Amino acid sequence: MTARLGSYDLVRKIAAGGMAEIFLARQWGEGGFFRDVVVKRLFSHLAEHERQLRMFLDEARLLSELSHPNIPQVYDVGYQDGHWYIAMEYVEGLTVADLWRQGAKAGVVMPMNVAIAVTLQACEALHHAHERADRAGRPLRIVHRDVTPHNLMLTRDGVGKLMDFGVAATSARKDTEAGAVRGTFAYMAPEQVRGRPLDKRADVFALGVVLYELTTGTRLFRGTDVQIMTAVVEQDAPLPSSRVPGYPADLEEIVRATLMRDRSQRMPSAAHLAAYLEELAMRHGMLIGPRAVARYFGSVAPATRIREEALAMVEKPTLEVVPDSESRRVWGADSEELPEIDESELLDDLELLSVPPAAPDSLGPDTVQPLPPIDAFDDLHEEITAQSDAYSLDDEDEALVLDGFADELSRDRDRPVVLLEGSARKEPAPRGDEEGGDYVSELERRLAGEDPSER
Repeated sequence: MTARLGSYDLVRKIAAGGMAEIFLARQWGEGGFFRDVVVKRLFSHLAEHERQLRMFLDEARLLSELSHPNIPQVYDVGYQDGHWYIAMEYVEGLTVADLWRQGAKAGVVMPMNVAIAVTLQACEALHHAHERADRAGRPLRIVHRDVTPHNLMLTRDGVGKLMDFGVAATSARKDTEAGAVRGTFAYMAPEQVRGRPLDKRADVFALGVVLYELTTGTRLFRGTDVQIMTAVVEQDAPLPSSRVPGYPADLEEIVRATLMRDRSQRMPSAAHLAAYLEELAMRHGMLIGPRAVARYFGSVAPATRIREEALAMVEKPTLEVVPDSESRRVWGADSEELPEIDESELLDDLELLSVPPAAPDSLGPDTVQPLPPIDAFDDLHEEITAQSDAYSLDDEDEALVLDGFADELSRDRDRPVVLLEGSARKEPAPRGDEEGGDYVSELERRLAGEDPSER
């Protein structure tokens, strides 16, 4: 028997986290109305926990203020049988991490234009959240704080959705704990690791990490949490070209600008990042719309939707045997036969229509880079694919191991979101590591001092 919560039938559990469990649910209405939704249900024992309940309800209220095609919509908040729940838009698809892993297993590496297309849609979602004001016109100053490949969903139509605003910081939450560190260490900005006040540039850094990883096929920050924290705070990110020979110089300049440790030197907003990526795509004649993402999605994760005859809106047709010479597809009583559309030919035609404009200046007045040839991206994709074929899923080489990257993404999905009170200095050393204590102590001493580059 299907469990019921309010006006929703809980069809199946999708996932569970530290605070809540997530279900695919179906909402019923009058006149045969129904729709599939996601129900996020707070664990019953947390209903009496004031801070956890407040965070849960704050997420619903915050999402209700956001209205953007790249952010899931919230429909309802309720309380039933000892459970608080949020009903929101059901995004049918895969996370970017899952799609990458599927592609790695199939030997089809995510093309450069698809990685840029995914990043662009995340930029649009973040820019909307960063600039949103409340109903009184006061800026909400939302910082997502957990932009990762696991929190970016893609539908089969190629539409990206930025998920999980559960740990977002906002000026609407007066009791946000000063110095609290929330998020995933491998995607945190240096100021976030330090427990400093954040602004939208922290999300730009996180998205820069995602772009780096999708376009190189390697994890940017690896190791234990303490080692990752140290690298984020103290070391400049290695250039993408050091991981992938032939990496496009103009894209490398964009990635480098998103990963500056000094946020005053970092790419200032998600809107700026989107603008630079769009200009780059135009220069190289790349297709970066949802159709490009959908085409890759279908090539690595083909699937057929489950049929539910009881919920069909179109009457099942009666099959009638007719001579081949008289058979044709009819969409209406007087319709003519419609030719099949070869999508690959259509995309090839569109690429021929792409005329690269003149190259604008690079990010800085003294850092103009020569543009690589238009076919450099195709050559790069072939090179990454060739290197991917050279490694097995069990290879633990520290260099370019695409399948290892996919496996690490899978493990990160199961790793709980970091939730520390106070500051990053309270992160415990890994158990069983005798040198871990010294590592943490050294990190504490380094983080204790004020960074002169911070502004």
